[in-house]
Amino acid sequence: MESYKIFFEKLNLINKKYNLINSQKEDFNIFSILRNEYDEVNLHSKFIVELLKNKNYGKKFIEIFLEKLEIQVFNYENINVFSEYSKGINGRIDILLEFSKGKEKKAIIIENKIYAEDQIGQLNRYYYSMINKNYSNDELEIVYLTLDGSEPNEESIKGLTKEEKEKIIIISYKENIIEWIDVCIKEVAEVPIIRETLIQYKNLLKKITGKEERKLINEIEELVLSNNEYLKMIYKIDDVLREIKIDLQFKFWKKLEEKLNEIAVKRKMSLENKLEFPNFQYSIDLIKNYPKKKFFGLMYFIKEIENRGKLYLRIEVEDRVYYGFRIIDNNGKSNFNMIDDYLEKEFKELNFTRTNWWLGLKYISSFENLNEFIDFKYFNENLAILLNNDKKLEKLVKHISEDIEDTLDYLKLS
Repeated sequence: MESYKIFFEKLNLINKKYNLINSQKEDFNIFSILRNEYDEVNLHSKFIVELLKNKNYGKKFIEIFLEKLEIQVFNYENINVFSEYSKGINGRIDILLEFSKGKEKKAIIIENKIYAEDQIGQLNRYYYSMINKNYSNDELEIVYLTLDGSEPNEESIKGLTKEEKEKIIIISYKENIIEWIDVCIKEVAEVPIIRETLIQYKNLLKKITGKEERKLINEIEELVLSNNEYLKMIYKIDDVLREIKIDLQFKFWKKLEEKLNEIAVKRKMSLENKLEFPNFQYSIDLIKNYPKKKFFGLMYFIKEIENRGKLYLRIEVEDRVYYGFRIIDNNGKSNFNMIDDYLEKEFKELNFTRTNWWLGLKYISSFENLNEFIDFKYFNENLAILLNNDKKLEKLVKHISEDIEDTLDYLKLS
């Protein structure tokens, strides 16, 4: 035990040192001020597209980008860069690059996923929408961009052949985009307005991907490797941390259920806890298997809708926690919500996202920082400290329940 005590005291000293260093840094960031830091469409996709379209440096930024992706493109004459490229019923491609010279052409589809969930056959639909635009397989590239380089799930690639799946290039903000921005900064070193904007964007990416803590991690690594007893401890700590995360997530769901049950009684809604996948109620067993097992939470029956089925309020976790509304038809299916126009206008007004599984959904933010979401995949120290503090947890569930009640009032439900 004495060895553990000494080890943690040393860790604490290192942590305090970096807290002091970080407290003295200038944390002004125009992106954080003007946008949600995790807004993949209105911040990240748009900013990347504007860089690629820049009238003076866009071509160079594209060349660097292609080099980082190891994509070969012929000596093109024309390029079109699109953000939110609409393909009708096939959805919107986050970023699309089209190159051409005479009869030669190439298209790069970039699916940008910060936190939005994959939709059924999403990459398949985008791929074949370009095939229908007379691109051949050899003329198409698919790039899947996430914070940490995660692969698309089976829902997203459903319908693609093995050969087509192998075409997908997996990249991350944490490595590839930061490296790209680094090179772009050097390219515009003598253009202050672009250089400083790129530096701020890079700082934002380091923050949301956790890369800004690299020096702290390196120093802890040196400490651990300096003593084999410390090395043994680290292997045990990993198991301890996992158990802590399980307990804290269970505590969150339990406290949230208590609060929402009060609302349910008042609004004559009923908790559904025996529905099948994808409508599972949370449980300690599901949490223990998270993130391998996802899509569990709380489900409340609101009312029957004539000729449609049953309307539910659902709070759920994939990576982040979100809530929304779902119809389950009389055959038990719930994957048709995208084509149902029920409350469509109202959800657009609320800026809720509509998908096959949701009439509308919204990610849940922390009451302490509206730009920071409840994220059980990354489960950073801020979230752990919040959930471990009973008073703060009470404020969090109050913040969530009030937001849900405001939405129910706006939608005139129950």
